[in-house]
Amino acid sequence: MNGTSLDSGLSALLTKLDTTVLRRTQGLEQQVKMLQDELLKMTERMKRINELPPAGTMPNFALESQGARVLPQLSSKTYRSTNPSLSIRIWNFLTSFWRPAADQSIVTQGGPMEVGRCWPFPGERGHLVIALSHPVTISHVTLGHISKTVSPTGSISSAPKMFSVYGVKTEEDEGTLLGTFLYDQDDESVQTFKLSDQEAGVFCHVKVQVESNWGNPDYTCLYNFRVHGTI
Repeated sequence: MNGTSLDSGLSALLTKLDTTVLRRTQGLEQQVKMLQDELLKMTERMKRINELPPAGTMPNFALESQGARVLPQLSSKTYRSTNPSLSIRIWNFLTSFWRPAADQSIVTQGGPMEVGRCWPFPGERGHLVIALSHPVTISHVTLGHISKTVSPTGSISSAPKMFSVYGVKTEEDEGTLLGTFLYDQDDESVQTFKLSDQEAGVFCHVKVQVESNWGNPDYTCLYNFRVHGTI
């Protein structure tokens, strides 16, 4: 073997070694990133558990039975599915049934969160405006959705992901941004969030602006939304 062949073989070996090391390094970097993300999620969960009072221990000023009401004229439209909820074959005829979608008010009714008992709006971006039962200085908000464990598909891709909350003083008011939050699909089904700025004023209305969901391209579902604070 001459020197040229030896150099070529050595060069090829070093190139292969570099490629292998690079792949392993990239794999380790991905694993470290995944561990960092999981640690961040766990830290945020523990922070909420330790610092935030349970939603059930605070008054809810977005509760319909207490006097709150949804303003449909200022909210997004309801998603209407073109697919039947149920199809039954009777003799040689296939009969389809459509289950009417719930309207916006179901979000403030405070009933049990059952699969499908929600308000759907088209796409991943939409909003809901609620007239509160009392003028309130808002301290916390709570967003509820069914969990993956009770979902028939094991997925909650239609759950909100990023959402913003605005305090609104009158129906003509554009609103004051009170905070933007992440609803974690892998956390508890009911999640409470503390507003960073509680000195923004007293508000008679709240606007919930959903910025994204967990992957459903057709619609997003809101099950339950609560507003906490002091009169």
